[in-house]
Amino acid sequence: MLRIILADAELELVPAEVAGHPQVRNHAKAQNRRPGELLLDQNLHRQACRQLEDGDRRGRPDIVQYTLLSLLEGPLCRQGRLDVAVHARDGTLVRIRPDTRPPRGEQRFHGLLAKVLRDGASQDKDPLLWTEGRRTPREVLDAVAAGPVLRHDGDGAVLDPTVLPARAVGGDLTLVLPGSPRGDYATAWAEAAPDTFRVFPEPLNTWTVAAECAAGFRMGSG
Repeated sequence: MLRIILADAELELVPAEVAGHPQVRNHAKAQNRRPGELLLDQNLHRQACRQLEDGDRRGRPDIVQYTLLSLLEGPLCRQGRLDVAVHARDGTLVRIRPDTRPPRGEQRFHGLLAKVLRDGASQDKDPLLWTEGRRTPREVLDAVAAGPVLRHDGDGAVLDPTVLPARAVGGDLTLVLPGSPRGDYATAWAEAAPDTFRVFPEPLNTWTVAAECAAGFRMGSG
């Protein structure tokens, strides 16, 4: 089983500091929602994000959407050999059922994730996505990981994804991938997962790295 953790994902509801910003207010009015019920999104709230600490990296639910689409629609997941979790910038751990098929439309996907962050689950019974509180990186690994843990990092040694199964123990391997646009980590992931790798010498989008890892794990398993 391959387990992938999207770490430090720039996924959050609109924080109170910018709830009154005109971009946020206009969006909330159009959605018939209170500002704090919406996902922070650079595409819609760029000026508001600039008023936040680390504002250049925050508000990127698209990274989560593209990565989940890439992984959950792929052959490895359909074979029942993939588990995916998201660790948001505030520490919230989001768990995802492997049979989840994320909405392709941006608005529907954002609405789904906003509901999960607001209510703790996508549905009242048998949810496809749900939260498990706020966790440190070490606590996330305790809850999710199995087998060796490798963290994708721009300074890591290049590793052909097809050799990932050789790194597994008992068939299990856990990969930590960055959920930020910079490809780095804002919290203590470096200490929690010190062993690093990268799939290509040049920087790649996280969803591309995720797809390469899933495909390599499947093909390398024979």
